[in-house]
Amino acid sequence: MSGPLLALLAVAALAVLTALHYAFWQWRLAAPPGEDEVVPARTGDGWTLALGRRRPRGPARRPPVLLVHGIAMNRQALDFGVERYSLSAFLSRAGFDCFALDLRGHGGSRRGPTRRWDLDTYLREDVPAALDAIRDATGEAQVLFVGHSQGALLGMAACALYPERVAALVALAAPAHFDVQERLRAVVKLRHLPLGGFLRLGSRLLAPFSGYWHPAAADLAINMRNVERPVYRRMLANAIENLQPGVLAQFAAFVREDSFRSMDGSRDYRALLASARQPALFVSAEKDGLAPPAVVEAAFRRWAGPKRYWSCGRDYGHGDVLLGRNAPEVVFPMVRDFLLEQSGALPAEGGVAGRSSAAPVPG
Repeated sequence: MSGPLLALLAVAALAVLTALHYAFWQWRLAAPPGEDEVVPARTGDGWTLALGRRRPRGPARRPPVLLVHGIAMNRQALDFGVERYSLSAFLSRAGFDCFALDLRGHGGSRRGPTRRWDLDTYLREDVPAALDAIRDATGEAQVLFVGHSQGALLGMAACALYPERVAALVALAAPAHFDVQERLRAVVKLRHLPLGGFLRLGSRLLAPFSGYWHPAAADLAINMRNVERPVYRRMLANAIENLQPGVLAQFAAFVREDSFRSMDGSRDYRALLASARQPALFVSAEKDGLAPPAVVEAAFRRWAGPKRYWSCGRDYGHGDVLLGRNAPEVVFPMVRDFLLEQSGALPAEGGVAGRSSAAPVPG
């Protein structure tokens, strides 16, 4: 048998083994969220987004909660398939009607004609579509916005752009400033390599081997020492998505300029924080390489509405704000208690209920 034929057979065998490995471990590590239903949200440019809904388990509260994931994640970041680590499930047990969003190109979203997008697209199309879908499903015109990382950035901007639609904000690990993250600058320089388009596949292939070795660069995104290995494996197998070129390009501009603006420069989202009047909770983590405490504090100081700042402590990094060993006992109750202050009991038929507001906390 000739050398080229042997090489071809070896490549084919490797491809088959890789496919089998992928299929087996996707089955073995599958952790679908326990949502009650998936509500479609249709954008003006032809995408259909997925909103995983968790109905209230306790006495119902209003308004509903919109949860938005970060970059290269899907809705499982906030409604994880391991029930203990689902913030959406935790809040539903407190009486909230929760909707975890898949932004376009992530999770259960279905493709429309647009092939390239950025944060401006999310704010122009995806966030309004989600708000409208929640209004149609619940009758509520406002939401309590809970965002992690990029999702928190979208929440900050949405408070200013759609003030009548967002009642309050929880910003988890939000990097609205980019002046102290030197390692992030180095990572962003790699955006021209075609690696981002294979992140989902690579994460799922590597998931069964994860936890034994944790490269230092990954500390930017998660403190692996604060995450149980079975949880980390399932996160890689279920919650990771590809990095989108347009989103990466916009973040590269943020890092290069220390800005938070629209891609064409016509709108300064960071400057808009001074016009936001909603109550807001800003959450930081001491080991966060993407949104260090100084960065979160800077956004907190810019916020014009009633506000609180809270650090979840020295054990936490960026992603383990949600998936850390004790996040359900440390972080989740803080989010719940803040949202309870911004909500009211759902009125009985024919009744009326108001919504309380948090007292301002000096910045």
